[in-house]
Amino acid sequence: MSAGYSYTTLSSRLGEPVRVSVSFHLDADAWIEVPGTGTGKPHLSVAHGEVSVSIGPASPDQVTEQDARLARKLAERAATYAAAVERLAAANSPGTAAA
Repeated sequence: MSAGYSYTTLSSRLGEPVRVSVSFHLDADAWIEVPGTGTGKPHLSVAHGEVSVSIGPASPDQVTEQDARLARKLAERAATYAAAVERLAAANSPGTAAA
């Protein structure tokens, strides 16, 4: 059985729009790809179990500088996340002294 889990939450209040939240707790069964790069319509896809998300430009047919800035921001935040996870993994490795 997979150690990771993913889920979607729908929250609503009377008179307000429904809020959709997706949480991914990934393991080796996760699927993370960037399809569409060869077609000129790239998007980032993350899937785990029955939960998935696709992230792409506002209009795949007309990519703007704003789309590029947002993609760069996403990449920067993902790099920050990766560095934090790597630091925690190193701290939890046998033979590694806690800082």
